[in-house]
Amino acid sequence: MKIIVIVYLLIHSFTSVASNISVATDFWEDYSNKDGTGYYFALLKRVFPEHQYAFHFMPYPRSIAMLEKQQVDLVFGASEDEFDNANCSSYIVEADVTDMLVSEAFYDSYMSLDDLVGKRVVSHLGYDWADSLPEGTKYSEYSDLTQMIKLLKKGRVDAILDYRADIEALLALAPELDGGIAIIDSVLSYGSTFCFAATDKGAELLSQFEQVMPLLIESDELHQIMIDQVDSDVDYPY
Repeated sequence: MKIIVIVYLLIHSFTSVASNISVATDFWEDYSNKDGTGYYFALLKRVFPEHQYAFHFMPYPRSIAMLEKQQVDLVFGASEDEFDNANCSSYIVEADVTDMLVSEAFYDSYMSLDDLVGKRVVSHLGYDWADSLPEGTKYSEYSDLTQMIKLLKKGRVDAILDYRADIEALLALAPELDGGIAIIDSVLSYGSTFCFAATDKGAELLSQFEQVMPLLIESDELHQIMIDQVDSDVDYPY
């Protein structure tokens, strides 16, 4: 009860921040759904309940560029090394784990990341997994998951780095893409957080976020938010 009271007092002590938060985000199943639900949105509303929100869905690289240009206040699921100038939280909100879609033949033989040496691996624009892959992997990025799956099925690429939830959601809508492919779980990971614009408003939003987050972690409320929104804690970072 004491922690909840402290969180409430902290949130309502920040009265000088403008009432609207402009958010740029890609669509990620169960994290940033287009109806304003998901883990990231639930956390945003928990930390900043006194605000109004404007959500702008766009490819991830564009959201990064929008924050750099100070055209939005916040980007979900980012990290400080993706920006030249931004206010990124020191508190990780998710251990961002990517899965990998491959042919059934590759699935049966896959043992470790070393098996990707010499292979053609693709992912979404801006996901930037190149530095996490073994030397000798042929890595490139595309804007469209459907296109990547078609290339995989034609044998023009060997693996797709993406999220199981997003892959399965697409296959449910386009079952003709399914068949002869399989998902390998939890291939790569990195910590992601909320990054705010390098403005006075962004600095104030970051200050509020930095004071509320440790209380949500200590009380286990952050963990519960993830369970409620994602129905899993496999990506919970604490």
